[in-house]
Parts: sequence; C-alpha cells; structure tokens
Amino acid sequence: MKKKSPQSLPATQADVRRARSKGIDDGVTMACVIILTVLVDKFDGSPYIPELWREINKLSEEIKEGRVSLSDLRNVLRTEYQIEI
Repeated sequence: MKKKSPQSLPATQADVRRARSKGIDDGVTMACVIILTVLVDKFDGSPYIPELWREINKLSEEIKEGRVSLSDLRNVLRTEYQIEI
C-alpha cells in the first residue's frame, strides 16, 4: 500500500468550489487581457478601450440578468462573422 504524505489533506467540497471559481476567474481575466491587448497592439484600438470596457461590462450585466443569452451571442458570432467559440 502506498504511503500518504502527512502534509496532504483531503480537499473539502468548499475547497473544490473555490478552486473551480478561481480557475474560471483566471481564465476570464486571461481572455480579456489577450483580447484587449491584441485590439490595442494590432488594430489601433487604444482610443476605444474605455468605451469598449464599459460596453463589455454592460453586456455582462444583461447576460447575468437574463436579458441576453450567451448562446444567442455565440450564434450571432458564428453565423454573421464565422467565429466559432
């Protein structure tokens, strides 16, 4: 039988939820940083960044409130712009 390290403790359900939430937050943060950096560096988007960020936050709130569906937005990106996410 393999010995367990005395320093390892079993993760609780709360630990797993926290780790999952942190992973999601980190992923969203990384995606935003990448998209905004490419917009500024490659497409001269610097004049639009503050307004773009306001619109992103506004759309995020509309999604949270159920007024806009994430699947509908993905469908628009796919059908009108050939962007598959």
